[in-house]
Amino acid sequence: MLDLDFIEIPLYTALVMLGALVGLGATWLYLRLRLHRAATLRVFLDGAIIVFVAGWIGARAYHVATHWDYYAARPDDIAQIGIGGMAMRGALILGFIALIFYARWRRFAPAKLLDATAIGLAIGQAIGWAGALVHGANYGIVSDSQIAMDLPDLYGLVAPRFPLQHAEIILFAVLGLGLVLRAFYKPQPGMLFVVYVLIASAANFALAFQRGDETLGWSGLRIDQWVDLIGLGVVLLFWRYARRGGNVGIN
Repeated sequence: MLDLDFIEIPLYTALVMLGALVGLGATWLYLRLRLHRAATLRVFLDGAIIVFVAGWIGARAYHVATHWDYYAARPDDIAQIGIGGMAMRGALILGFIALIFYARWRRFAPAKLLDATAIGLAIGQAIGWAGALVHGANYGIVSDSQIAMDLPDLYGLVAPRFPLQHAEIILFAVLGLGLVLRAFYKPQPGMLFVVYVLIASAANFALAFQRGDETLGWSGLRIDQWVDLIGLGVVLLFWRYARRGGNVGIN
């Protein structure tokens, strides 16, 4: 618990909020370089609020839907965001939809907004996963591997576990740094977003086999993994079409 004298904030919530703010700052800095009109304070904040609200709703709704057995028995916990339970995939799905609609409304190039968002997301997720680590959320499976660490699950039960949260922190920290460095070379609009989705989806698909928290599944895979596969497929089709010179409709 983070005690600020006038209010106490769960450390999980504080780190997730910090990740969101840092990611937002990184997004704004990129837009200052590549899309000045979208970086004006009023326009940027309008878009950020719309995307954040959509992402927050999507994140909570996705988590509740994929853990419905738990929440069906505890309906009062659905609104208890402070105890954990925000699914990034839900935030991405609804947030990206809101972002594209906002870009169309403002007549911005969606591809550049998606690039900026990819940088902010990678950096923000690295910090957000630190929140999952201290809270015990999204914990790894019990393992006798040499890299296993004594870690708690969401209920405080400590056991030798695959260090999933650590792996995710490293993944997104490295991905964020790589995207920032690549941005200096002024890549084709939309390419940073493509790289983000490809790496994040592929890595999370693989890491999901090491997750210890229960969720809905189908045909031997978690629903999260199916979403990752769909994301990979969509982006690969977009990339292939773009390389052939097609009009993908987001430039």
